[in-house]
Amino acid sequence: MARGIAALIAQTESALRACNDENASVFADRLSDARLAFLDVVKFVCANTKSVPNVVFSGSVPYLFLGGILVAGWQLGRSMLTALKCMAEGTDPDFMQSKIRIARFFAEHILTRTAGLRESILFGGTVVGEMPAELL
Repeated sequence: MARGIAALIAQTESALRACNDENASVFADRLSDARLAFLDVVKFVCANTKSVPNVVFSGSVPYLFLGGILVAGWQLGRSMLTALKCMAEGTDPDFMQSKIRIARFFAEHILTRTAGLRESILFGGTVVGEMPAELL
């Protein structure tokens, strides 16, 4: 399921890159970084849940944040594609430009947070794994 969603997100990245628009290109790059961070985390969770569940699940809240940011970014990317199409057709250019700017802001200020969330999930549980079970 997670990898399937990531594949759909990758399709949106490709569509954004095909627009030959600077905002779309920047957005696609940030969305790609977030998707790859998510896939790293999914791989970590799948590989370690049985052997060190406390380590894996200590990152459950950052995992939810990362997934939420990624999916919100994906939807904003889709919105950007629609806005670019509407602008090309001359439909409400001021409103469409605001949609593009909002998406770009999200890409630069929110999607970039996924790298830190990835790090906390992959490496933040070590201390939990070192704690005696009776202290958890």
